[in-house]
Amino acid sequence: MAQKKGKFQTGQIKSSSQAVQNRQEKVWKQVEAQREAARRKQTGKRVAIAIVSLLVVAAVALAGYLVAQRGGNEEQGSGGAVLSGQLPEKIASLSGQEAVDAAQGILIGQKGAYKATPGVPTIEMWFSYGCPACLNLEHQLGDKILAFAKEGKANLVLHPVATHALPWTIVAGNASMQVAAGQPEKALAFHQALIDSGYGVMFAKGQEAGWKDQGNSTIMTDPSKSLEKIKQVAKGIGVKDEIIKSFKPDPQSVLLEKWQKQWADAAGKQTQQIGTPMFASNGKLVENPINQDGTFNEDVLLGK
Repeated sequence: MAQKKGKFQTGQIKSSSQAVQNRQEKVWKQVEAQREAARRKQTGKRVAIAIVSLLVVAAVALAGYLVAQRGGNEEQGSGGAVLSGQLPEKIASLSGQEAVDAAQGILIGQKGAYKATPGVPTIEMWFSYGCPACLNLEHQLGDKILAFAKEGKANLVLHPVATHALPWTIVAGNASMQVAAGQPEKALAFHQALIDSGYGVMFAKGQEAGWKDQGNSTIMTDPSKSLEKIKQVAKGIGVKDEIIKSFKPDPQSVLLEKWQKQWADAAGKQTQQIGTPMFASNGKLVENPINQDGTFNEDVLLGK
């Protein structure tokens, strides 16, 4: 798929329906128009980066400086640099909340969560639990994303951010990180269950209705109902009761907002426009992560 330099668009998922393809093309044209409008409004010494989640554009005021820690990259030789957080090898020496904070999300290696595979590239993915494009991508290609880590080809870091203005986004994001810190062996299963549940809610009335509504007439807009559903999801995959009880219906997240600003600052050094889902390989943003046929561009994601 042709893309303008410096901008990211999610590759379209292969569909047997021409109507779906046409609808997606229309949506991306609208997104591109919104991105261009946001770009013209950028002023001052610090560039305001428009964060696009399909049809919803949220202007994020960049604050703070890049905290992506690249120490030791030269020693690795084979790559493994990151755009956000710390190197996988360093994260693997940590546990609990320290590991979550260092990764700015969930690290997946061949042997599981927060168990880095040495000497391989690092693939990072920024996503939002309420982003329609993210839910659609992972619903259709989630197993393929995880295969890079499970097959030992790369370490995968999943970075939750809040690019879609729904309470569900924040409640799910915070809950995901609480499970990652308190019961890391359930982190990946909970992440996948949240994706499946979010997709089921947003697209319950079909793809067309889901894209149009953006979850605005669902339980995703009610923090209490979002919390209730997310607790059910957690219980269903075996998350401990004491962790589930710590989930809160808070529609704001200091942690996710902090990570989002750091990501925006870091990504802004490579491109003026950022959005979810977004990928990086060895610390460099990937503009074309998905091929025309709907498969992942393995070579570029692995930094070949």
